[in-house]
Amino acid sequence: MPLEILIKSTIAGVLASLACGLGVLPLWVKKLDYDRYAGLGYAVAGGLMFAASVYNLILPGLQLETHSLTWHEVAPVISGILLGALFMSMTDTYLSEERLEQKNWARFGTRGQILIFLAMAIHSIPEGVAVGVGYASETVYETHLGTYIAVAIGIHNIPEGLAVGIPLRSAGASLNRAFWMAVLTSVPQPVAAIPAGMASWFFQPLMPILMGFAAGAMIFLVLLEIIPAALKSETQPRIAWAFTIGFCLMILVQILI
Repeated sequence: MPLEILIKSTIAGVLASLACGLGVLPLWVKKLDYDRYAGLGYAVAGGLMFAASVYNLILPGLQLETHSLTWHEVAPVISGILLGALFMSMTDTYLSEERLEQKNWARFGTRGQILIFLAMAIHSIPEGVAVGVGYASETVYETHLGTYIAVAIGIHNIPEGLAVGIPLRSAGASLNRAFWMAVLTSVPQPVAAIPAGMASWFFQPLMPILMGFAAGAMIFLVLLEIIPAALKSETQPRIAWAFTIGFCLMILVQILI
């Protein structure tokens, strides 16, 4: 039922995007002093992103193949992680100060904002593939796997939206910009879900490397941009605590679903 998969995947993608935008809502509190707590905000966002990389991408990627972690099963995930890190490294090199001063790049924001958007958008691709494959399996096995995956990803997207919004807001982005950039990071989900649902036999074997790629991009971003930005205005112990709290918050999300 290709049409049914198309409709479900599109609806799930739109709802997931809006859920990501919901994560920015706490930032509408006017009493928050972003200049004062920018460093802590970056650290919390880093903890959220790092935990999402581990629990939402790396661990599921390893378990997709088999429960016995041999080199044959681990290699695709590790390869994906390294490729994701390489992609972010090359992107960081490409976004030089001279290039960002050009009008066609300046309109997209600062270097950090562009890197955050790219990493989170890449993170949405394997999620979309998982949704598409899940909906395809519903038509074969008469289960609700696609719906369950879509709901789980929607719940995950709320704190991930906060992880996008905090550094953007701390860097001076407006609330509207932070909201829409958080929403747009989930747009790749329905884009990936539709072909994955139509050809699940092709995309399912690619999931481990796709998950690894997204995780590698996010982890590299946390170490390259998020933590160094946090350390500019806060002490190392406070950053370590804020990062740990963000990490634990994402673990709590796993328990909720």
